[in-house]
Amino acid sequence: MYKKDLDNLLKSSIPKASFLYGECDFLIDYYGKKIKNLIIKNGDIDVFLFYFDEYNKNAIIDIFSQQSLFATSSLVCIKIDSTKIKKGKNNDFKELLDILKNNPQNYLIIEFYNNGSQSYAKDSKAIALYFNNNNFINTRFFKPNTKEALEILQDSAKLFKININQINLAYLYELQNQELGICVNELQKFSVFDREITKSDIDTLSYGLFTNTIDELCDAMLSRREYIKILIKLEEHGIADMEIINTMHMYFYRLFLFFSHIKINGTYNSKDVLGYALPKNIEDKYVQFATRLRESQYLEIFKTLNNWRLFSINGKDKNYLPNLIKIQAIIK
Repeated sequence: MYKKDLDNLLKSSIPKASFLYGECDFLIDYYGKKIKNLIIKNGDIDVFLFYFDEYNKNAIIDIFSQQSLFATSSLVCIKIDSTKIKKGKNNDFKELLDILKNNPQNYLIIEFYNNGSQSYAKDSKAIALYFNNNNFINTRFFKPNTKEALEILQDSAKLFKININQINLAYLYELQNQELGICVNELQKFSVFDREITKSDIDTLSYGLFTNTIDELCDAMLSRREYIKILIKLEEHGIADMEIINTMHMYFYRLFLFFSHIKINGTYNSKDVLGYALPKNIEDKYVQFATRLRESQYLEIFKTLNNWRLFSINGKDKNYLPNLIKIQAIIK
């Protein structure tokens, strides 16, 4: 199943065994904690954690096979990656589930992370087949879209008892380069305030992953201003080409969304375009720059960024300046 299916399931029931995997480590961890908390609220539970190298199948079998002296049920949480699977542990999970079937008072959560192994997709699919009913479920997670990310941030803000509106949550999300895990950690800084969190608070306490600096670079290029000082700032931080590429891609993609929306509808509203409302000054800036470019220019910019990414991944092009000059020439 997918995230939305799991959300619906958790509204009415708690699976006895959960296998969580996919392309988003944050969501794997987030839903592992969410399911664990639901189980703990459900009764007297002994919780046992096995993280990566701590994993021990025989110890888990003993836990499931023995009645707890102090609780009615046991919950085993496993964080593991492809390293263990390579060592022939795939069938371990089938054995654990077979034991769990005979001890239905217990629970199992497996968080399966991708450590860069080429066999991760194959291993995930093979393990997921064991978790194929309402009691034993598997969920594959993808990188959340902006709407999903902001919903998670809103839930986290409620958990931390933080008063912050959606516009400022969206600002924090963009500031942290859409790194959801970092955003949740950053939110905890604001739990000391007994008032609504403002953009000024975020600027003071939360430091972006160079996103603001790269956005300044894009702003300067589109405004035909000198941007050497901004490049020097990036060099001082030792920022990698890939972060420049990804952030510029998101920047121009947002502009293209505004461009397309205005071209089709003749009007603009950031909530309609992006799914969330931007501060008015940022919205106006995007509209100004979006309508400055033509469709053919967007196409050439994305081609340049894609080629730059390809060469950078293959180690053939680690010099960002020629690529920035190409993009500047396209804009002009």
